[in-house]
Amino acid sequence: MSEQRNPVIFRFCLILSLAIALIAIGLVIFFDYLSLSGSANGRISLTPGGGLVSIMIGLSLLALLFRRLQTATVVAGLTCIIALCQFAVSRIPAAEALETVAISLPLLLVVLLTELTLLAAIHLPRPGLVGLVTGPMVVALGILSLLSYWYPSLGGFGLGSIPQSTIIVSPLAILSGLILPFLQTMRRRDIPDFSSGLMLVGLFGIALTTITWHAMRVQNSNSLQDRAEVLADQLEASSTAAFNEDLALIRRLADRQQLLTGVPASTGWTQEVQSYLNDFPELRLLGILDPDQQAVSVHARAGQYERWLENFLHTPDNRRWLDHVGATGLPHLSPPEPDDAGRMHALIASPVRAVVGQPWIIFAVINLEDAYSSLLKHYDGDLSLRVYYSNTLIFDLSPETFRGQRIPLATRNNGAHHDSHWRIEVYTHEGGLAANALFLPPLVLFSGLILSFLMMLSHLFWQESERRSRSLRKLNGMVNAHLSRERSLRHTNERIMTFSRDILCSINTKGRFTSINRAAEDILGYRPDQLIDESYHHLIPDVDRETTAEEFRKLITGERRVSDGFRNHMLHRDGHIVTLSWTAEWSEEDQALFCVGRDMTDQLVVETLMREREQFFSLSPDMFCIVDLNSHFFELNNAFVEVLGYQREELLGTSYMQLIHEDDQPKVEEAVAALITGQTIRGLLVRLINRNTAQHWVEFSAILSSDDLIYVVGRDTTEMRHTQEKLRESETLLKIAEKAARIGGWVVDVDTGQTRWSRAIFDIFEMPVGEVPALDEALGFYTPDSRETITDAMKVCMQTGIPFDEELQIRTRLGQIRWVRAIGQAVKDEDGRIVEIQGGLQDITASHHAMEQIRRCSERQAIIFESITDAFYTLDSEWRFTYVNRRSEDLLRESRDVLLGNTLWEMFPAAQDSAIETQYRLAMETGESVSFEVYYAPLEDWFEVSAYPSDEGLAVYYRSINERKQAQLKLEQTMAELERSNRELQDFAFVASHDLQEPLRKIQAFSDRLLTRPERFDDQEQDYLRRMQSAARRMQSLIQDLLTYSRVTTRAQPLTVCDTNRILAEVLQDMETVISREHAIINVRPLPTIIGDATQIRQVLQNLLSNAVKFHKPGRSPQVEVYPEDHTEDYWTLVIRDKGVGFDQRYAEKLFQPFQRLHNQNFPGTGIGMAIVKKILDRHNATVTVESEVDHGTTFRIRFPTSIEMKGSNND
Repeated sequence: MSEQRNPVIFRFCLILSLAIALIAIGLVIFFDYLSLSGSANGRISLTPGGGLVSIMIGLSLLALLFRRLQTATVVAGLTCIIALCQFAVSRIPAAEALETVAISLPLLLVVLLTELTLLAAIHLPRPGLVGLVTGPMVVALGILSLLSYWYPSLGGFGLGSIPQSTIIVSPLAILSGLILPFLQTMRRRDIPDFSSGLMLVGLFGIALTTITWHAMRVQNSNSLQDRAEVLADQLEASSTAAFNEDLALIRRLADRQQLLTGVPASTGWTQEVQSYLNDFPELRLLGILDPDQQAVSVHARAGQYERWLENFLHTPDNRRWLDHVGATGLPHLSPPEPDDAGRMHALIASPVRAVVGQPWIIFAVINLEDAYSSLLKHYDGDLSLRVYYSNTLIFDLSPETFRGQRIPLATRNNGAHHDSHWRIEVYTHEGGLAANALFLPPLVLFSGLILSFLMMLSHLFWQESERRSRSLRKLNGMVNAHLSRERSLRHTNERIMTFSRDILCSINTKGRFTSINRAAEDILGYRPDQLIDESYHHLIPDVDRETTAEEFRKLITGERRVSDGFRNHMLHRDGHIVTLSWTAEWSEEDQALFCVGRDMTDQLVVETLMREREQFFSLSPDMFCIVDLNSHFFELNNAFVEVLGYQREELLGTSYMQLIHEDDQPKVEEAVAALITGQTIRGLLVRLINRNTAQHWVEFSAILSSDDLIYVVGRDTTEMRHTQEKLRESETLLKIAEKAARIGGWVVDVDTGQTRWSRAIFDIFEMPVGEVPALDEALGFYTPDSRETITDAMKVCMQTGIPFDEELQIRTRLGQIRWVRAIGQAVKDEDGRIVEIQGGLQDITASHHAMEQIRRCSERQAIIFESITDAFYTLDSEWRFTYVNRRSEDLLRESRDVLLGNTLWEMFPAAQDSAIETQYRLAMETGESVSFEVYYAPLEDWFEVSAYPSDEGLAVYYRSINERKQAQLKLEQTMAELERSNRELQDFAFVASHDLQEPLRKIQAFSDRLLTRPERFDDQEQDYLRRMQSAARRMQSLIQDLLTYSRVTTRAQPLTVCDTNRILAEVLQDMETVISREHAIINVRPLPTIIGDATQIRQVLQNLLSNAVKFHKPGRSPQVEVYPEDHTEDYWTLVIRDKGVGFDQRYAEKLFQPFQRLHNQNFPGTGIGMAIVKKILDRHNATVTVESEVDHGTTFRIRFPTSIEMKGSNND
């Protein structure tokens, strides 16, 4: 049955996870859409249409899971209608305003197939075929949609409006298709047991995942927008400057042409024009136009530019533009026009005034595409860019890189000249995002959804395992009962009748004995021959005669097959009454009733004592449990679960390690190891965590039995440790309780007579462990009467295999008299021959003294209640005080004389309608103990209360926990302050990373632009520019180092086992260029592993090795050695030694301080690197020392611990 139920649990959890995920994703889509303002240019938003159907499908699935079939029907139908309307909107030309709610045809098919399958699962008698048809269809649509991102030919199958939504929706559609064939099983089978905890786990995990996904999308979008704005600003500034420089260039050329006779001077014209074409590659053609706008003296790089000029001059608009140029007397940039190949060119014209006549025009043709390409030659980003002139495309950075619609990010209108209209647009395409921006958020989303599903599944399987465990325990009880009856039936043979101490007999249909064993003489006083052919009626007293006859009638008529445990009274020959317990079964084959009767007179007394003992242990404040070697609870008493606030069923079968404080777990593991070696654990003091996460100090003693079970007794000493001296009187009771639970095993080899004992038997006989006596010597420990009994029983068992169960008396080696219970049975080999007898021996001395112990315990409990530091009082069934100890008087601020006889509600009215009344009434109604914490306002005090119901009323232990509550409040305030400090540090890191570095990047960009035109600056100015660049780079390096220093702890990773040799090899590979340039020689020996953060260990090695290579004498190759030393179990030392310039050892301490540099400017640096090394090593609990000598080199020694227990193990 469990194998059939596991798939149901898996499907239930899968559908529940999918439903919650669909609702959460839909809500995030709505929030994202509503939070976008109209000015949020560039933000990539998912359309709310898909979000709406996602929420509706999730709600319908939830309604189906939780058997709200009418609700599921309504929601599914409404979803189909809404989806059809959304699809119809996309087909209405006039409904452009509603495009955001429209959905595609594939998405409509997915929605309709899903909801129709759900409706079929609810209303059709055989819905399985529907799910088997629609499921693969939805899976296929999801797969085709997912592939459409990589295969444009499948674009029609895309479920999303943009690639970002397609990547999210497609896996969800695939998962929806996979669950469709199983919807009918959720409708027609019992759903698994679930709790609010399951829903909370799912909601929390999926909500956290979707919020993280949304935050990553928003962060990527904002980052994309910022980069687009920067690119647009830079291109606008550089293009404006470039065009103004070209206009000024032609203007200067025109000014140098002196017109003396109405015709431009030709002296030096050709030479100067050729110089311009050589020096300014953006110029394609230079020439002169006469007053009739005819070209004269044209010099071009190629003939195509002369054709472009001819076409330009034949256009009327351009001729009017030339007239405008001549009239204004200023240089102008013409509207762009394409050449034969479609490349856009423009003409720069500047008039030359003549002494007489109309002005001539000096002009140049520039290739606009080449001009913009030169401005962007250093740009290697992933954004696209276009330049327009009056809506005419001039330049496109990546016209064929992406498909799909363009998403504008930034726009700049550039007035390159007073009468021109230039526009710069920075954009990206659908699907044009970088891989990390496009795939990382969905990867985080689906990883989180999978983890949430696994958490829910594990939670549900845990609940299911608890249910199955309870069923197995019940089944085990039934099996044990059947086995007991089977063993009873074996007593019907003749040998058992001969040796059994129970009455074994057979009775015919007339009620007469046909056979009976010798036990009748011991129990009833009659010999067997005196009862044969006699009716059993004359042995039954009148009070039991009718019930016995009725039981006999039911057995022989077949109304009852077996009578087990039937008790009646019989008359002894001397006249006294004997109580017997009968097991009987009617045999149709023999026409006889076979009966076994046991004298219960002594057992009734024992049962009474045992009930009283069990009641004592159930009410005992000491904790008893049995655990196995796998750390699982096997059995425990009420005191154990009440102290910790759990239900008994919650702990059985679970690991006790989860209740032990993490600091004490190694101590417990050592104790278990000691038990396995045969030691006995006494006085082990550990801390247990109760249900409310409070700590209990418990002193444990334990012993390992032969069946690999650990018997444990514990005492809660949390509030009583300082009163241990006053509780010594209870030690005798605890020792008796411990011994009463001891039981040992033994084995006797039939052939050799050798015996084997478990440790507990040595304790019972008070013998040294391992000193196993021979069989005859062992039987000598029994008293004479018991020796005869056990000897006969063992002989019979060896000869016939009949098991025995006897209560016997022994005298230990030290002379003490004890009562034991001896149980034995035969072990046969494959041939059926008896080769061994094995069994158990239990010390039951305590059961013979139970009444005396109970009386003494009652007296001691009264003393304990008055001496314990916990407050204690008892209430009867009418809530009246029946007992109040002295501590209660102090805490309740009332004397016991006033409290006794009055009700709790009369003396403390504020307790009504509070948690106190609720919990007390719950305990009385359920009969189970309760533990809780409560604040009682009239006394201005917090209390920890444990209430134990009984037939007489309620026993209440409580204590004041004001100090603990105050400490808890202080801890919460401290944690809040730490979280605030960490957020401020992260905010500072972000500001430093973005706002401080952005001006430096602009300084470097503009200085690079200036240095591309060296002819405009003299040597001193160029030197200033280079110094400015160098200072900006140093400043940027300093900021980066500061950020690295601050992120040592804020962005640290968990510590794991790192391959030091691999990390070192990667560092040397990164430094390959520097090593080759400096001709460095680096000798490396194999290194042990490190417990640490691999990224930070890499930083340490990078800093130390780069310094070792950098700080060397000119003309001398650096020599570096890397090797381990002093490798022990706890530590090892990493040595990095160089033969460089070294430094004065007096300044070694300053080396690891920020901004401390020990060398002159010949060796560049910020002084932060070694401070970063020191901070990283501190986090790894490593120590670093340095030895150096000027001109003789430096040696660094880093001592790493080999254990993971270090300061950084919790990621700081």
